Amino acid sequence: MAYEYKLPSLGDGVTGKVTEIRVQPGQAVAKEDIVIVVGTDKVDAEMPIDVDGVVEEVLIKVGDDVTEGTPVLRIQVSNGAAAEAPKATPSTDAGKGAVGEGADTDKNADDNRSTVGEEAKSGKSEKASSGEKSTPVPTPSAEKPAPATPKGHLRASPLARKRAKELGIELAEITPAPGSERISYKDVLDYVKRKMDSASGTAVAAVGAALPHRPLPNFDKFGPTERQAQSRIGVITAENMVYAFSAIPHAWISEKADITRLEQLRQQYKDQVKAAGGNLTTTAILVKAVAAVLRKMPQFNASYDPEKREVIFKKFYNIGVAVDTPRGLLVPVIKNADQKNLTEISVELTELSARTRDGKNKIEDLEGGTFSISNIGGIGGTNMHSIVNWPEVAILSVTAARYEPVWSGSAFEPHLLMPMTIGWDHRVINGADAARFLQHLKAILEEPFLGLL
Repeated sequence: MAYEYKLPSLGDGVTGKVTEIRVQPGQAVAKEDIVIVVGTDKVDAEMPIDVDGVVEEVLIKVGDDVTEGTPVLRIQVSNGAAAEAPKATPSTDAGKGAVGEGADTDKNADDNRSTVGEEAKSGKSEKASSGEKSTPVPTPSAEKPAPATPKGHLRASPLARKRAKELGIELAEITPAPGSERISYKDVLDYVKRKMDSASGTAVAAVGAALPHRPLPNFDKFGPTERQAQSRIGVITAENMVYAFSAIPHAWISEKADITRLEQLRQQYKDQVKAAGGNLTTTAILVKAVAAVLRKMPQFNASYDPEKREVIFKKFYNIGVAVDTPRGLLVPVIKNADQKNLTEISVELTELSARTRDGKNKIEDLEGGTFSISNIGGIGGTNMHSIVNWPEVAILSVTAARYEPVWSGSAFEPHLLMPMTIGWDHRVINGADAARFLQHLKAILEEPFLGLL
């Protein structure tokens, strides 16, 4: 009996692009075999089949945009009975697509980096429906299908609509690519690029005062060069960075925390935490300390809705910790960090970081963050100004702690000082509150008992 396998959910509202097809017509498949890989902005999701049978037809190709419910394969089911629609969440392979800066701070840390995550590319094109019988009519390649149907209902992928709305672009201004029947995510990006190149139009106003692109000089006349295509994660990183930096009015302020006593406590208790399966890193301690500050200062645990001129205060505290992986920068999220003790956070962060580096992270590992920490202390640096991880409103950057002379009142003594910088959205947070945030955090790091009060 024939059965049509459709794409399971990639996550709430998540779409992706087919990056690999692992079966072909005539090939036998067994339940749970991986048949395709779908790349999103966060993971490469391996999609398992849910029946035993033989592939009759592959209904998609590499490069297609897909979303939940997209027909993927036609299967001749071995037992003669069609299976139920797929319900399982796909397993995941190499994590991709987050954007940001940073690594981890202390010597035993997790090499974390800050990222900005957004939706992946849009869903697969679908044919417009009408009350008439459908008759195939070839469309000349020079023709461009009308972007709208009667009553002003534009045919556009969900992600294309989302990005156009974010940028303040009217979909009616965008024409689908030749041969396509609806506006895609790429069509929106191409439209923005054209407007930016001409330095005119509403798109430029929406993404900020962007300068037109200037042609590069001919570097070859100075010496040998080599060009490399930017990776998918690199493209997404660049795109998200430009959007976040353009959409959010940034400001930063820095402070140093004296972590001399904290480092002594970390060394004292790290073996106890290791026995529980975690690493007691400075990053783990920062997650716990930041959660405590966020409870006192909810404007840092928020998002801004520019359309409604409203601030959305989140009643949950999910701290994103950036991880530097061979595939790019990702930010796994410690959910409900305020409800977990330091050992629990250390164990979870150790597991999340390992999964992320090995490309085994799940989509839910990277979702739902309310505040991000970017820590490059394991590499070095004296200060860093990170870009806010949109749609969050603040990000903490930490660089390498160093011993510096501190006057005790009678003599200079060596103290371990850790530089910290808070970056914030000036529409939601003012400078005085940002300074208070750092002072609260500094106080907890210098006297950890304060975090329990």
